Amino acid sequence: MKILHYINGLSTGGAEKLLTDILPLMKQGGHEVHLLLSNKNTEVKKYYDILQQGGVQIKTLNNANFNPIQVFHLIRILRKEKFDIVHAHIFPSQYWLAFASWFKPSQTRLVKSEHNVFNNRRKYKILKLIERLVYSRYAMIISITEAVDESLISWLQDVRTVVIPNGVNLKQIAAERAQGMSVNHEFLKSGHYNLLMVGRFSGAKDQQNLIQAMQHLPSHFHLFLAGRGPLTEIAKQFTTSLGLSERVHFLGMRTDVYSLMNKVDLNVLSTHFEGLSGVALESLASGKPFIGSDVPGVNNIVPDTRFLFPHNQPDLLAKRIAAISADPELSNEMVKTALAFVARYDIPLMCEEYLEVYKEVLQ
Repeated sequence: MKILHYINGLSTGGAEKLLTDILPLMKQGGHEVHLLLSNKNTEVKKYYDILQQGGVQIKTLNNANFNPIQVFHLIRILRKEKFDIVHAHIFPSQYWLAFASWFKPSQTRLVKSEHNVFNNRRKYKILKLIERLVYSRYAMIISITEAVDESLISWLQDVRTVVIPNGVNLKQIAAERAQGMSVNHEFLKSGHYNLLMVGRFSGAKDQQNLIQAMQHLPSHFHLFLAGRGPLTEIAKQFTTSLGLSERVHFLGMRTDVYSLMNKVDLNVLSTHFEGLSGVALESLASGKPFIGSDVPGVNNIVPDTRFLFPHNQPDLLAKRIAAISADPELSNEMVKTALAFVARYDIPLMCEEYLEVYKEVLQ
């Protein structure tokens, strides 16, 4: 098959990381694989290099994500390349592809991934008609969880969907974890109990809840926040206002998160909502204990309630962290359980399911 994946950019988000993992596997399977980016300015070099080394052909439109001129570029590319499958991710790319699809070659089939339970477009009933038109142009919608699927069907009713959970690259995690064993992260001080949260500083994530929890923990507990985003400075100011600047550390964007996850004592994901959290799955595979917010997209991809804490209650989160830190036997049991559980989310299994969907819509 000749396959094109189309996304806004190659930034640090979960969908972008997923493409970095899955597209080289499709190439290894004997398919011709292309990636089209709306905007190169958000490119993560590590992701770009992995894709190129994996034989994925990368094209860039170099347009702003919301620039409708992309539709005309898309029409030209679709008619010239004659792909079998074009797979869209993330708004607004999915809109531009839908509009361009009226001029696509007859053999090309469109597929779209639905990554979130909710988006702001659903606040406005007037947009439902536009959404129905856009989604009707896709031969199949891939929902990443049952909750995402139910939410989409409730919003639009008449859509053709299939549920394929996102996967994680367990082989890469194990390799980078092993390589990172010899790396000395000097900022992780011995004698401290080190916490790590990996996540974009945006409205979906809830770093402030975790920062507040630090107020209820002894001084040898230190929190490291990896990621960046529009709310980074607000989080830093909030940390300063609580007098926690010496114990809450902002690492910025990191390309060694698997190594970091394995070096800290506990991985935490504090979030308001998720589609399906790749960070949660990666943390489960890290070889260290993990806990996450009891919200959709997290609570349905962990082994049991030991791996959850109540949403937006920093005092209870602090108690959960303290309990795990005081019980090495519990930590070891959680790691053992997590590693067995996360095997079902290995990325090659997800890749096979994607390819089966492509074959189905082409038939």
